[in-house]
Amino acid sequence: MKGGTRHPLDSPGSTAGPCGFAVSVDRDAAQITLRGRPTGAGGGARLTPAPGVELVFDRAEGWLSCVIVEADEHGGAVELGEGAVAFITSVFGAGTAGVVREAPSGEVRCLALRARPGTIGVLSRLARLDAARVTSPVPGSPLWAAEASDLARQADLPGLGEARRASVIIPDGLGSTIPADVLTQFPAVGGPGPFAEPEPFAGAGPGHGRRLLDGWLDLGLVPDRVFRPGLWPGSDLGVKAYREGAPLIAVEAVVLADVAPEALADCRARLVDACARRVLATGPFRVGAPLRAGAALRARAELPAPPGLRALVGSGAAWVEVVGDERRPVQGTRLRRMRLALRWADAALRAESRPNGLAPEFSDEQWTCLAGLAWDRCRANWAAADDPSRAALAAVRGTALRGALGGAPRSGASLGGLLGDAAVRRARPFFAELVCGPAVTG
Repeated sequence: MKGGTRHPLDSPGSTAGPCGFAVSVDRDAAQITLRGRPTGAGGGARLTPAPGVELVFDRAEGWLSCVIVEADEHGGAVELGEGAVAFITSVFGAGTAGVVREAPSGEVRCLALRARPGTIGVLSRLARLDAARVTSPVPGSPLWAAEASDLARQADLPGLGEARRASVIIPDGLGSTIPADVLTQFPAVGGPGPFAEPEPFAGAGPGHGRRLLDGWLDLGLVPDRVFRPGLWPGSDLGVKAYREGAPLIAVEAVVLADVAPEALADCRARLVDACARRVLATGPFRVGAPLRAGAALRARAELPAPPGLRALVGSGAAWVEVVGDERRPVQGTRLRRMRLALRWADAALRAESRPNGLAPEFSDEQWTCLAGLAWDRCRANWAAADDPSRAALAAVRGTALRGALGGAPRSGASLGGLLGDAAVRRARPFFAELVCGPAVTG
């Protein structure tokens, strides 16, 4: 889409009033925007179901938040394209399409959208499938495309189904992605929390290291289909300090089995100072041989530890990131917190769905425990990003899940009603994450 409307989130303070969707026209960008209820703590999932039309759905609850329609300019007039008109007519009716076409006149201020029964739910599921695939540990599974094609068929949008089938990539095989040592960090209910806090920075003797820095894999900073994310941000990267002469920081990331060497060639691990927005150290990745048959393929980078690192770690100003271009500017702290909040929300939503193919050893209680903790981390990052509205929404969802954990709900049990109107609806898992091959134990 054109113009400045492609923001990851809408403003929580914006409302459309009782009519449902506020209508605005951006003549410079030639866009018409219908803005309804803003997205929540999980952000939005975007879908382009027809040329010139983009839909934004709330990732956690699935409601339609925004419709962005590209228009054409003819003699100074803003007009909708034929494809956009056809889609709006098919989904919302000819009357709604006519009203949207009249929006550039300035007389249309708000609009109540009433979709063809069942269509919005299917499109919402399809949008959230696209969002989940990006951060899934099994992004290459053909089951993503299979489920997407089935949803397109249910929505009765043949053009959408054809466009999606054209982008299908069939990998050589599938596999679970949860190392065995990670599973030991998720004890049954009643034991310690799902995973330990990072250890404080400390010197390490030769040949061994300790966790010292916060680091996570922002997939928006790296090339597509290179790195394999974990189930939560803390499992994306391994970051340790050790000594072999001079102090070093080692960064490890899991790469996809079919990654081409040239795709990894420009990727760098960086140690950055958030406050000064500067790079303190950088290093290229090297891929080593698997430790044993069937083990995950890991890439490793080594960075020199700069003077004064203890103080930076203590203040929370230093973090480790991975970029596809070492010239990329360092993100500001607030933007990083926003993106990290979204990543934790993504992990929480995946855990809520209980995708047993990714970790068959997890019990329902362990999945729920991980989801509740992830919402807590999401809340903390929204609060640090100065977004109290979304922090509160994340807190409500996390509290509801902890209540469900206390009640030890069975698989498929409803989480709704735990906090009155603050119902939590657990989405069913996506096929690609429900059905996986033998577990990878490395």
